[in-house]
Amino acid sequence: MDNYQTGTFEKQFHNNTITIHYKQLDLKTSEILSYLNPKEFNIYCKNGCPNHSQKWTCPPNCPTFENYSKDYSIVSLYLFYTSPHQFEKNDDKALYSYNFIKEELQTYLRKIEPANGKMIAANSCELCSTCGLALGKECHIPEKMRYNLVAFGFNVSKIMTDLFQHELQWASKDQIPDFVSSVGAILKK
Repeated sequence: MDNYQTGTFEKQFHNNTITIHYKQLDLKTSEILSYLNPKEFNIYCKNGCPNHSQKWTCPPNCPTFENYSKDYSIVSLYLFYTSPHQFEKNDDKALYSYNFIKEELQTYLRKIEPANGKMIAANSCELCSTCGLALGKECHIPEKMRYNLVAFGFNVSKIMTDLFQHELQWASKDQIPDFVSSVGAILKK
């Protein structure tokens, strides 16, 4: 599939001008279901993520994607990516740039979220310093709480490869990737 829109824009960040590349694609909500496998992918959350069962937006607390998206016919996917080599920070440049790009995507998605639509976040909820769940309470601001693709159980790497022709790159101790990437979405009526 190659019917996505592409572009770039620049963002001032500290003393640098950072170039951000994006791809955007609209699909019928039913067309993304082939990338959904919560049984497989929620195991990764359970075994590798400190947010598992610690946030209302993370497994096992999030709803099924089918239930969450039942009132929406379109899913607009957004991929943002950038080069870590644009950042001055020398220690863990890959993580630093990844946090930057996911926050840029998150901010963008919140900004364009339509009144009759719903954002699917680029990462786990970070609206509160401590989630109400960790305090034994309900969500502090449920009207702003949003789930993410990974929490629903989507294979985000396969979404990037199949739908955006974009290979996910991983950092290692000795190598900084050429780019870091983040994916989110908007559900629309």
